[in-house]
Amino acid sequence: MADPSDDLAAQARERTRQQVRDVFTRAREVPERTCPHCGERARTEYEHCPTCGRSYFAKPARFSRRARRLLQAGAALALAAGAAALVVTLSHQASRNKAATRQRQAAVVAAERRRLAAEQRPHHALVTSRDGGDGVPAPTRLARRRALVHRLEDAIAADARTRVERHEIAARSIRGAHCHALVNGARGDELDLGNRLGRYSCEAAVGTVAAGRVTSTLGLPFVGTIDFARGRLTWCKDNPVSAGDVKQVLAFVRLARECTAARGPAFGSGYVIEPRR
Repeated sequence: MADPSDDLAAQARERTRQQVRDVFTRAREVPERTCPHCGERARTEYEHCPTCGRSYFAKPARFSRRARRLLQAGAALALAAGAAALVVTLSHQASRNKAATRQRQAAVVAAERRRLAAEQRPHHALVTSRDGGDGVPAPTRLARRRALVHRLEDAIAADARTRVERHEIAARSIRGAHCHALVNGARGDELDLGNRLGRYSCEAAVGTVAAGRVTSTLGLPFVGTIDFARGRLTWCKDNPVSAGDVKQVLAFVRLARECTAARGPAFGSGYVIEPRR
């Protein structure tokens, strides 16, 4: 009589064989896939869509080629418009900056012109000492004229000291003033009794410099005139500028005519010298 356990083992082996046969004989189920690019659905084991040939695993473009081209063109136009707007903005800003700079420069120049005009304003004094005219002996007239020159020097020195006290000019102290002929190398006008007016270039001395045996006086420039017959003194602080440098300085204010009794037309930084009348 057969052992029942042998039958059970045989049945188990047969089931196992059948399961193995089922695994190897079962038809593989091909999944259905939807192409993310063209939208076609197909059953395929391959990576690429049989309709459009693109990979199922590749991420589809967000926009179509035509849409991308339109977007690229729009982006290029926007970039160009932005660049143009930036250029226009920078140009306007540069123009405003230049205008503001010109305004500031004009204000500085105007302030300097006002300062120079105030500094060069003519000053006057009337003294009792006069040369006396033709009825007075020549030596007496010459002495009186020299006295008028000294009065002009004293007036300029006093004026300069006042300006130093008001901090209008940069100097520690004024030692005095000295006047000589307006034209370098010429005789003083007080020595020619035929001259009714004396024109002078003056310095308010602030110090001296010695170079060997030569001692030079450092001074602030002034100009002055003397009406010998009337005893009228006129003087002005001078800020000399050569004719070639007039356009190079920050500001230039021409001296008033009365500062040097000028009669000729304006020329360069001064006036044309006309013959005496």
